[in-house]
Amino acid sequence: YEDGAPMTDADVRAQLLLLVVAGHETTAIAIAWALYALHRPENAGARERLLEELATLGPSDDVDPEVVAKLPYLSAVCDETLRRFPLAPAPAPRRLLQPLELAGYTLPAGVGVAAAIGVAHLDPRTYPEPLRFRPERFLERTFSPFEFLPFGGGARRCLGAALAGYEMRLVVATLIRGFVLRLRSLRPDLGKVRAANAGPRHGVEVEVVERT
Repeated sequence: YEDGAPMTDADVRAQLLLLVVAGHETTAIAIAWALYALHRPENAGARERLLEELATLGPSDDVDPEVVAKLPYLSAVCDETLRRFPLAPAPAPRRLLQPLELAGYTLPAGVGVAAAIGVAHLDPRTYPEPLRFRPERFLERTFSPFEFLPFGGGARRCLGAALAGYEMRLVVATLIRGFVLRLRSLRPDLGKVRAANAGPRHGVEVEVVERT
């Protein structure tokens, strides 16, 4: 649409479908990681703090989704999940068409270059105790787009980032608020790449009890 022509109805429908379909697995994996992290014993404090924040919302039937999505600690939990368990720790590289000077290095044309998101998110200079799940770090400071980039960055940043974040917050809030969940296994889990996404290698099996 570089010529300025408007999108046709078919084009708009295709783009909307892409947002829904392309964002399904990624968002589901992110939610699984959030539930896994929140229900590990060492993270009980984070889970309790989230429950306290959700308890301020009042009866579930009267909750405005827009209010839920803007809860600060819920947002911090989701951001910390995406930091600790990035969905694309090593995204597909872009091939250089011409030489590039980068951080004192000369990269020749033809070389593949990618943002090492997983490395950036575990840099102890930016994130002290990087392996620890601590949502509070996102309440203490704002990270630059070069420090926190779960959806990539620049002109090719994930098109569905806003939708994915919104869905993740609502689903995590609904599950934590409405049910008591217990992990069936406490073994440490590592990401396993499926297609382009890194999901829990062994899945996340939980016991579910309705909260009374």
